[in-house]
Amino acid sequence: MSAISIIIPVFNESLAIRRQLPALYRLKQAGHELIIADGGSHDDSLQVAGDVADHIIVTTPPGRARQMAAGIELASHDILLFLHIDTILPEAAAQLITSGLQSSGRLWGRFDVHLDGQSRGLPMVAWLMNWRSRLTSVATGDQAIFVRLELLDRVGGMPDLPLMEDIALSKRLRRFGRPLNIKARAISSGRRWDRHGFWKTIGLMWWLRLMYVLGVSPARLHQRYYGQMRRHECDRARLLVFAKTPRQGQVKTRLQPLLGEEGALRLHQQLIARAWRELGHQTLLPAQLWASEPGQEAFFEGLGAAGFVFYQSGASLGERMAHAAQHTLAHMEAVVIVGSDCPSVDLPYIRRALDCLRQGVPVVLGPAEDGGYVLIGLAAPLASETLTALFSEITWGSGQVMEQTRQRLKSAGISWAELEPRWDVDRPEDLPRLEALLAES
Repeated sequence: MSAISIIIPVFNESLAIRRQLPALYRLKQAGHELIIADGGSHDDSLQVAGDVADHIIVTTPPGRARQMAAGIELASHDILLFLHIDTILPEAAAQLITSGLQSSGRLWGRFDVHLDGQSRGLPMVAWLMNWRSRLTSVATGDQAIFVRLELLDRVGGMPDLPLMEDIALSKRLRRFGRPLNIKARAISSGRRWDRHGFWKTIGLMWWLRLMYVLGVSPARLHQRYYGQMRRHECDRARLLVFAKTPRQGQVKTRLQPLLGEEGALRLHQQLIARAWRELGHQTLLPAQLWASEPGQEAFFEGLGAAGFVFYQSGASLGERMAHAAQHTLAHMEAVVIVGSDCPSVDLPYIRRALDCLRQGVPVVLGPAEDGGYVLIGLAAPLASETLTALFSEITWGSGQVMEQTRQRLKSAGISWAELEPRWDVDRPEDLPRLEALLAES
């Protein structure tokens, strides 16, 4: 069986890469080449992919066509497969490709597709995609397009388009013959339909195709497509929602005597879900969900957080926050960190913290009623040594956290601002307030 070069474009896809790792390892062990073409991810996509990829190339700004074109330059095999990271290939996919191309004499092809998601209409959408592809000899990226390198060179490589590059590539390739249509199904994520609404997504996809056929430029269509995504007032700052990865027996330990391990876990998951629902989709500043450790990816993806999950690094909470702050301030002007168990922290509260940072205050603190803090905001430039000192030798989990942090700031000669105190959920007496807050929302 001939080896295949598999080109995988990614951008902030840490969760999806982790889910694909077993399948990618099997492909690598079978002798196939794995090329990760990254669009400048800000999560830990590159670290996760590092152990399995033969080549990693970073292209910025992100653009799937340009990322795949960069991957083509590194490919060393005659057959290329373009694989979306949220598409799972069928069993023996590589053998189906190589033997199918050899026996049929065809030079390119694709798989049938199955869409995996919650929307009931996804089987119909997949059936229509497969039927339309057979009728028109046009494939989509979800169908895992593969092609011999000699043909790709003859058609001029990957079309340099911001959108519809898969359609344009198919139309170039079909001039040299129909595709090999493999009936075995690749499983592709239906998250677009689940996240944005089934009928809304159907309408948008068909509208984009119609406009493309009528000659509207892919650049304009790209602007229209991604215009559906939220824009933020402040793109040079980040909101980090810190959350302990939910594992039974390891979360909300102070509440376990009252709620039990299962009850404490459910409460913790509820708090993370509420925090991401309220703060992950606002338009003030982009948000990221920083989990304490890998695991429970299905839970985070179920929140709609795929592509926005980062992982903390460090032994103590202070080391973890220092690392996250340094990572963010390396390319941002400000960072605001809040805990997922602080439901009293709302968007107006975060806006006040961000306003202070914009006005030149280097550090903003949101005190907690129990002596800790529910929010910390930091502005660049703060030296990494200063950040490390700010979070060092703090008695985390005690009622001394806020006062010790004030002392660190005084010792370092750093001015700061404080917002009004808020509450978090750590003790039994916090539960009635949480119930009242949930009843209001």
